[in-house]
Amino acid sequence: MEVAAIDLLPHELLLVIFKLYIDQETPARDLVALSLVCKLWRDVVEGTASLWCPISGGDRLPYLRKALAMARDVPLKIKYSDSVANIDPETFWAQIGGRISQYQSFEITTKHQWDQILAVLKQASTPSLKTLYLEGPWVKGWKETVVTLFEGEPASGALKDLHVGGIPLAIAPLRLSGLRSLRLHGLPIISVEEVLRLLRESPGLEECDLFYLFCLRDASFTLPPDHPTIQLSRLRSLNLRGLPISIMHLILSVIRIQKLRKFSVDVTIEQPGRSPISDLFTTKISHLVPSLKDLVEKAGCIEMFSRRKKYYKISVGGFMIELGGGGHQRSHLQETLNWVFSNLGGHLQALPVSLQVDESRCSTDRFIWLASYLNVTKLDLLDRIHIRQLRNSRPREIISLLSRPLESANNQWLLPDLESIEMSLLNKDGGSKILDMVNARPLLYRRAEGAKTRRRCSQAI
Repeated sequence: MEVAAIDLLPHELLLVIFKLYIDQETPARDLVALSLVCKLWRDVVEGTASLWCPISGGDRLPYLRKALAMARDVPLKIKYSDSVANIDPETFWAQIGGRISQYQSFEITTKHQWDQILAVLKQASTPSLKTLYLEGPWVKGWKETVVTLFEGEPASGALKDLHVGGIPLAIAPLRLSGLRSLRLHGLPIISVEEVLRLLRESPGLEECDLFYLFCLRDASFTLPPDHPTIQLSRLRSLNLRGLPISIMHLILSVIRIQKLRKFSVDVTIEQPGRSPISDLFTTKISHLVPSLKDLVEKAGCIEMFSRRKKYYKISVGGFMIELGGGGHQRSHLQETLNWVFSNLGGHLQALPVSLQVDESRCSTDRFIWLASYLNVTKLDLLDRIHIRQLRNSRPREIISLLSRPLESANNQWLLPDLESIEMSLLNKDGGSKILDMVNARPLLYRRAEGAKTRRRCSQAI
């Protein structure tokens, strides 16, 4: 009898292939399917308990029970998400609740049954837990004002990855340290001191995301003169969004980073007269400039998105900043770009710009200002109006602007270096306006320095 080539592979290599085949949303179902292929595969699958350690709410109840039985006493990777669940939350928690001592990772994204989920985590320790990912409903939906895990005892020293979103979880009692990744989103009860302690006691931190910690909105904290700097030599990604500018400035002024791959901040200016440069990019964060320079060194273009009158997003390489808020002014964008050019590299000013604007919300004055200030080579005109309203939306003023020279600028064209434009054709007069622009705009096909540059208009519906 001829033996299949795959059956000649060492079991270790066969296990690698099986792990690559398994869908993490339905791991038990896929393992059962593999075990039905032949006796050899069944012996390998059912004889390797570690294959069954992913426990997913995407599996149906019979598969879930099979996985728990086959996993025996190996560390478990628990994952449940409303978006892929094929079993109701109450049944899922009832099946896995008694195995908490085996949890290696616990990743939950749901709006339901949090009382049952947290009841397990409140009363027992998890000595093997390395990853804790809890993404719940918005804070207003909680009965409890504070959720304390593990009977108030510190978390296991094995815990390296923490993600908490939308849950009023008390972080301080966990006494976390040595984290590899930290993501806190929408927590209502954390303090500035605890944030700094988490950073200080996790020198090996690689990813840090602090989003919309509204409890810090009115926080005031002053570093003592002898406060030590926080060394984060392994940090690769830093995202600060929805935080008061003063808190962002505090964090940036105290941390020391060697090599970043991604840096993202969201600067919300609520009061007139404030400025992203004078409030955030001060001399106290000048030590970060070399790392930020590395992020933009190989950038090939600047990406900019303008969604509404007082919102801009600027992205250059791995550097991204969002500007917005009731006190935001047009000059803040220019001021921020000038800071980028003067501090991160003058060569950036010559880079082409890919500009996205919401056509239905962008006034002609604002578009002319953007077009005059930026070297735009690619334009994407988005339209957020509902499809049923789109056909009767206002005339396409931006398309009209691009179809003729500006009378106020000595017959100069807007966006003279434009190479690509994308837009919707659903507007009632969209087709005719676009044809007018294509016909009227000069040098649709041209040769520049011996190389042919093609201007194209693509349909994006």
